[in-house]
Amino acid sequence: MRKLLTILGLVLFFAVWGENISPAVAGYSNLTLPWIKYQGGNDNPRPEALRSLLAQVTRRTSIEVNREPVALNIYDPELFRHPFIYMGGDEAFDPFQEKDLKILRNYLSYGGFLLIDDNSAQVDSAFDASVRKMVLALFPQNPLRKISRDHSIFRSFYLLNSVSGRSIVKPYLEGISIKGRTVLVYSSNDQGGAWSRNKLGQWNYDVVAGGHRQRQLSIRLGVNIIMYALTLDYKKDMVHLPIILERLRRYNPK
Repeated sequence: MRKLLTILGLVLFFAVWGENISPAVAGYSNLTLPWIKYQGGNDNPRPEALRSLLAQVTRRTSIEVNREPVALNIYDPELFRHPFIYMGGDEAFDPFQEKDLKILRNYLSYGGFLLIDDNSAQVDSAFDASVRKMVLALFPQNPLRKISRDHSIFRSFYLLNSVSGRSIVKPYLEGISIKGRTVLVYSSNDQGGAWSRNKLGQWNYDVVAGGHRQRQLSIRLGVNIIMYALTLDYKKDMVHLPIILERLRRYNPK
């Protein structure tokens, strides 16, 4: 059924856009998950997290992926070729420059999606303080809010009724929405630590308290977040990744 919906979405896309499709979008095949580099702090404390999550996406869904994540700066023009980006950390980091905030604001406003993950999984961490300052500067009139359990993120692939992670610091996600679509999700629970697996298939970090089930729920949440990010309007379930990429391309000020 998911494959059929994806095919129908692609048919609709090509019928609407016709010859106006860019070569990059027309040639789209595999999903890549970039992680964001930034100044100060530690911008990649879970280097195997995205690779591990992409392996799970391949195993559990029909999405084709590039399993090797890429590192991007916010100002890299390649940013606008990716519908989903990840920002992790476990330390305080330098404030983003205004020009980078503008790029990120436009990226999110034109269809991109950002998952921020506090890998320290500590209450009131230094990373958390930096994130909240950054998000406030990014959207001064649109603060982080708790994401309710009836949000589409909790049913975009798996039906979930709780928030997991390596350590459950907060039993909820926070996010920012623009015109009814959530474009930024913030987790305090170190999702990346729960996903991370080495090349021998061994888990890199123990999950705190919940064991195997807690890890599996974190993986399911990660899959759900990706599925939500790749759908422009989940409720209509008809506008998919190619149109998101085309929207980003049309903004991209080369």
